[in-house]
Amino acid sequence: MNTPLNVITLPLAQNNIIEASAGTGKTYTMVTLYLRLLLQAGENNFPTPLDIEQILVVTFTRDATRELRQRIRERTQSWLKLLESYQQNRDKSEIKDNELLALLPYLEDHLALAIQRLSFACEYIDKAAIFTIHGFCQRILRQYAFDSGLGFKFELSEQNQEQLRQVNYQLWRDKFYSISAEQAQIVRQVFVSPDKLFKQNERLLTGELPKVKQALPFTDISAGLDYYQQQLQQFQRLEQQYLAEFIDWFKQYEANLNQQRSKSKKFTDYFDAVISATTTIEQRIALAEKLLPIYFKKNKEVELPTFVVEMEHFLQQFSQNDFCQKMHYLYVAELRQRIFDYQDSHNEKQFDDLLRMLRDVLQKPSAHQLIALIRQQYPFAMIDEFQDTDPVQLAIFSKIYLQAATNEITTGFTVIGDPKQAIYRFRGADIFTYLSIKDSSEQHQAIEHIYTLQRNYRSSAKLIESINNLFLNAKNPFYLDEIEFIPVEAAQQTSAFYVEGKAQKAWQLLQLAQDENKSVTMEIMAQAFASHLQQLLIASQQGNAYFCADGQEKQAVSAKDIAILVRNGKESDIIRRALTQKGIASVYLSERSNVFTSVAAKDLYRILRACLTPFNERAVLAAVGCTLWGLTADQIYQLKQNETEWAALIERLLHYQTVWQTQGVLPMLYQLFQAEQIPLRLQQFDFSERYLVDLLHLSELLQQAMNQQQNEEALLNWFELQLSGNSDNEENRLRLEREQNVVSIITIHKSKGLEYPLVCLPFILNSASNRKETFGFYHDEQKQLVWDLHHQQTEKVEQEAKAEEMRLLYVALTRAKYQLIVGVPATFNAINNKSRKWDSKKLTALDYLLLGGQQHAEQKEVSYTTLLTKTLADNYEIQVITEADEINCPMQSATPSKLSARQFHQNIEKNWRVTSFSALQAKLQALYGEHLSDNAQDYSDNAIEIDDEETAPSVMPLSIYPPHFTPFDLPKGAGVGSVLHAFLEKLDFTQPLKTPSLQTLCQYLGLDEQWLEPLRIWFSNILQQPLPEMGCLANVASADKLTEMQFYLKLGNLFNQQQFNQILSQYHPLYDQQHPVQIEEIQGVIRGFVDLVVRQNGKYYLIDYKSNFLGDGIEYYQPEKLAKAISSQRYDLQYLIYSLALHRYLKWRDPNYRYATDFGGVFYLFLRGMAVQNNAQTGVYFTKPSVELIEKLDQLWGE
Repeated sequence: MNTPLNVITLPLAQNNIIEASAGTGKTYTMVTLYLRLLLQAGENNFPTPLDIEQILVVTFTRDATRELRQRIRERTQSWLKLLESYQQNRDKSEIKDNELLALLPYLEDHLALAIQRLSFACEYIDKAAIFTIHGFCQRILRQYAFDSGLGFKFELSEQNQEQLRQVNYQLWRDKFYSISAEQAQIVRQVFVSPDKLFKQNERLLTGELPKVKQALPFTDISAGLDYYQQQLQQFQRLEQQYLAEFIDWFKQYEANLNQQRSKSKKFTDYFDAVISATTTIEQRIALAEKLLPIYFKKNKEVELPTFVVEMEHFLQQFSQNDFCQKMHYLYVAELRQRIFDYQDSHNEKQFDDLLRMLRDVLQKPSAHQLIALIRQQYPFAMIDEFQDTDPVQLAIFSKIYLQAATNEITTGFTVIGDPKQAIYRFRGADIFTYLSIKDSSEQHQAIEHIYTLQRNYRSSAKLIESINNLFLNAKNPFYLDEIEFIPVEAAQQTSAFYVEGKAQKAWQLLQLAQDENKSVTMEIMAQAFASHLQQLLIASQQGNAYFCADGQEKQAVSAKDIAILVRNGKESDIIRRALTQKGIASVYLSERSNVFTSVAAKDLYRILRACLTPFNERAVLAAVGCTLWGLTADQIYQLKQNETEWAALIERLLHYQTVWQTQGVLPMLYQLFQAEQIPLRLQQFDFSERYLVDLLHLSELLQQAMNQQQNEEALLNWFELQLSGNSDNEENRLRLEREQNVVSIITIHKSKGLEYPLVCLPFILNSASNRKETFGFYHDEQKQLVWDLHHQQTEKVEQEAKAEEMRLLYVALTRAKYQLIVGVPATFNAINNKSRKWDSKKLTALDYLLLGGQQHAEQKEVSYTTLLTKTLADNYEIQVITEADEINCPMQSATPSKLSARQFHQNIEKNWRVTSFSALQAKLQALYGEHLSDNAQDYSDNAIEIDDEETAPSVMPLSIYPPHFTPFDLPKGAGVGSVLHAFLEKLDFTQPLKTPSLQTLCQYLGLDEQWLEPLRIWFSNILQQPLPEMGCLANVASADKLTEMQFYLKLGNLFNQQQFNQILSQYHPLYDQQHPVQIEEIQGVIRGFVDLVVRQNGKYYLIDYKSNFLGDGIEYYQPEKLAKAISSQRYDLQYLIYSLALHRYLKWRDPNYRYATDFGGVFYLFLRGMAVQNNAQTGVYFTKPSVELIEKLDQLWGE
């Protein structure tokens, strides 16, 4: 029996359930109980006052923990101020908090202590034991690592869906890659594809696997495929044995069949399928499953042929649908085990694993000591939203608080929830687990009391009255006897919503004039709701629509007061289009899409590709033709015909590229958006706001990613990878277009816990329970979840789906404060539009309530208006939807506030920055006009200038390569360099080159497979070419190399170019051949990536790959020529910076490190010139900066 809750007298040292209907102040009650525990106040107190670290509060989302912590902080501060004031003047009239006033008599004797405890709680509230369920489990497993027996042997990580998909792919390969063609056809029919299989079963991969009541005819997937083939053969034998008899029988009874046209057509189709040579056995079985019950079971007088009798017997033993479910069950069971094995082998655990781990630990016979420690640490536990629990969570708390020995420390355990709002079954929540805790059983001690909150503080009195009447109209509104509807009373008696001076009804119903198909109905409803809201907002702008709450001033209706509840993104799209057409701004608050899957992402990629390769005509045309740039086909044609305009476009792209390379991708994009007038151009589209938000979001993500990428090409490659949209990163979720004064569109699931003055339900008549589920689940008498593999409990499966739908309706109806605006059909959905026959399976939850909990009704009694009047009395107004009249009165915008920019008066240190060798090189190039960049050949094939007069014609034949397939014949440009760097980065030098890797390399370089052997020769010889002092790369094990070492070289002092040049002139041998370094003074860090660091023969070597094309002969890659290339490109600055960075790193890692003896030197490998001729020592530049030079630079850029 449920008892109304008195929060002041609730016994705290016992096990309680508090059921809080929507809007009854659940969070407020929890905070009051929390403060009672802190102060040990009220009747039936806890034996001792508890500190904030002793009161365990568990809820189910991080947002909920933050909100609850904030509410406790605010209320604690409020009570503290009130008690301090009362201590001084003893005036109770100042205490407006009713609960504190009621508790005051219990605090009088120790008021100072109460103030002290509240003050302490305010100061240390961040230490309060308020957790999500996962956070609580993690805390226990970490804190009691040795007591739990788990130690610290696991790593916790976010659920990685991509990782799970890879395990799924591997299982698919293991099971199906070696099967026969016949079995592969069965797999395609049952599972379709690994991706669809994963999507169908994803929610079953966590939590507990549903039970199976009956044994399966096969125990694994392979046996299942054999079983299926056997059944097909059996069916085929039946056809072959009795087909002639069946044909004779069919002809004999054909006249009888023709009298029943609908059955005749279906049965003739089946007959044609049986004798057809093109129909598959599976198709004929499916037809038999569908048609045998339709015709033969209703024709008892017909003497059935042997074929039909045998077929019926066969179908009783075998069902294709049941077979599919069994195969899915086996696959899911094995996939779950594979995932668990993978995580165990990698010591990785996801958050859901924590629950399972703690449950298993607590169920061990030796867990009594751990349980005692937890109870001692948290004597009182309060679990929020317990209707969304599951068997694992219940087992944890039951073991700690409900099954513990009575002679242990006194504890209190209170769970708060509302079974009427249990709507998260798709996430694994199990309402039956909640219901089981109300039973007295051997599993746990009896819950002493069940209390209810019965006063609604959210909705108006009329709205509460109407919802009470609606649910009381049905004897068992929630289908389950354990979920009782208890009417609530209104706290706000006079609050109302007015339009044109008239108080509005609690329900505004928009009814179809006549029923249409689903898609047409949704469009009509969307337009009707948009028109209704437009009229309402216009009335508000004219001062004629407002709310009037108890004792408060009038409040004009605004867009932010309106929420439209939908089921999914599809419904959101339909209603948003209608709102946009009426000039009403809206935002979809349940958007979970990845921004990288948006149209803006694909367009932005095209733009960036064009900026990076402006001489690639196809890339440029793709960019200017996308939505972002927005040229029409005619404009593009005119652009190509006008050389001046085309050249100007290329010039602009080159400029953007320069900004990208020197300032970053975000400044470049902002400059491009402004210069090309992107926002202005996008305003012509309805989706412009969404598109612009996505553009800015993507720009920020690109800027963040730039810090982890080596160069612009690498960033673009990263962007291309993200376009797959598989990332589950929260930062990649679509952002809201706007948040202020817009209509909120939100799913019913996400609206739980929220409230809005006006709530619209345009598509509530689209009942989800009518949809056919792929799999069937139900709960047995022990309230355990069962997978109905044999379709023997179809009614239970359907009833649980309807019960969930009813709870979803309850949540939707209880979000409103003043009015519900609901779309309803012309007649009940259960009436077929054509036959006018009644189909109870199509009843919506609202229909069921209006019918008083009946599943059937005679057609003549089916009148929405009659039943509405009976149920809602005078609390509704109905408007039949006709063709919406256009409203000429435009929506008025709010008067804009006068804004002015704040003035900045601080000094900005302009010298401190993060720079790189590329940036320094670019400055020198701009200063001296030399070819000082690898990227110079992106847009021209100019070689680095080496004096041709000193170079003799090439006389060395490249005998080891086929003609025109030498390294000199490879494509040129920075893109080629990036590909070669990536290939070498992943290459294991000690292993033979693999053909698939070379094939991939050819694809990236745009080469055909004739290049496979030349590339193999080239790279093999590169690895085998001896390098001075170090030896060949082929001897370098993976453990002795570090690829792409990123560093930040701190410039502790301001960069002084005069001192820098002076040091170079004294200690750098190349200084006499070069211009002095002239760069403005900078301070900060130099960032860079070292291609390769090698540890060989006890020394460390720094290696940099260069793909520069110096010339088409070996003579261009002789050591003296390489020295000129190094000097002219100022690569010497690069290796000095890299050497100093590596020197500092090694000095930090190894206290015994010495530069003179442990630093081997620097190799610059000009790949095109390496190993092009047997025994030729070309393409290798080696040097080692002197000890004095490195030490002087280290001092100059002091740490």
